[in-house]
Amino acid sequence: MDRIAALRVFRRVIELNGFAAAARDLDLSNAAVSKIIKDLEADLGTPLILRTTRSLRLTDTGHDYFNQITRILDELGEAEDAVRSSGGEPRGVLRVSAPLSLGLVLLSPILARFAARYPQLELDVEFGDQSVDLIEGRFDLAIRGGLLQDSSLKARKLMDIERVVCASPDYLARCGTPESPEDLSGHRCLIYSLSPTPRSWVLDKDGESVRIAVDGGFRANNSLAVREAAIEGLGVALLPKIYAVDALASGRLVRVLPDWRGELHALYGVYPHHREASLKVRSLLDFLVEAVQDVLA
Repeated sequence: MDRIAALRVFRRVIELNGFAAAARDLDLSNAAVSKIIKDLEADLGTPLILRTTRSLRLTDTGHDYFNQITRILDELGEAEDAVRSSGGEPRGVLRVSAPLSLGLVLLSPILARFAARYPQLELDVEFGDQSVDLIEGRFDLAIRGGLLQDSSLKARKLMDIERVVCASPDYLARCGTPESPEDLSGHRCLIYSLSPTPRSWVLDKDGESVRIAVDGGFRANNSLAVREAAIEGLGVALLPKIYAVDALASGRLVRVLPDWRGELHALYGVYPHHREASLKVRSLLDFLVEAVQDVLA
């Protein structure tokens, strides 16, 4: 039995909570995964997983074993990365999760330049607006905007995200221009459905903060779709300024309540604690910090 390979299979079975899911992830058959776990348990002389037709759970011994081998496999991965990168240049595979909208507007060319700088590195980027589990998805790094929720991850701030209230000139001509945050409750407000509070906007001005209940006839889980709905005159939007800047410059959108801004968010690079010493993660974070500052300059 290849012990390291068996440990990796055991880890994925637990992380993905199933033999079939681990088999798909590792490109193995269900029978192969089942045999590897049975052989591992036989070699250790104790059951690690209690199986039923609908679920699995770790035995007490299996739980302790999983925690220990996870640390060992993480350290082994870091050691392998260090050897591959001993010449001072990051190597190996770097898996990154990033928001789709931000990828289209900002990140795609930056990541392409990073890949060109480090040709020995295999960059694997998955774009999507849903927050992913870094461990389950086997990501080295995630780029996330907004307010951080998961305190179990390490984070490095990349940039502030200013958010502005805006609407099309056509909408404002038809429905009037809000003069105060409270006026927004009487307007069609376009909802970004992945927000932690999609029907509640927090606006700030000179240290004053107000929370406004909003609603409207349009919801989307993508900020660029919300922006396009605003441009088409469907209502008022609260958008990251970086998504709206071109439309504001061309007059397709107009700032509403220009003295007020959305609650300040930020863009972060987040990663598991065991990736803190990884040269490839640190290299990408350093590159991102420099690149986004050039964009904002």
